[in-house]
Amino acid sequence: MNPIYLDIAQALVLVFGGVVVYYASRSYRRTKSQAMLLLAIGFACVAIGAVAAGIIFNLNTADLNTPITVQAYSQAVGFLIILVSLARAKS
Repeated sequence: MNPIYLDIAQALVLVFGGVVVYYASRSYRRTKSQAMLLLAIGFACVAIGAVAAGIIFNLNTADLNTPITVQAYSQAVGFLIILVSLARAKS
């Protein structure tokens, strides 16, 4: 059985990540800035990857390498998208 604090941490990542994605997507709808859309997508990748890794870990259907790999790749992709977003933002 997994400790409850792991589930709490996953819930916090989902909530806070969702709030960041909400505000970035709201800003995109208001400004139509592609940089804001990419920012929302990047943060969504980071948050979803962390939660997916936690779910895989809780299912106990895989060894520890699988959730760590899922989280690492989703974070790498998410941060790459955020980097592109920042590079495309107007100065």
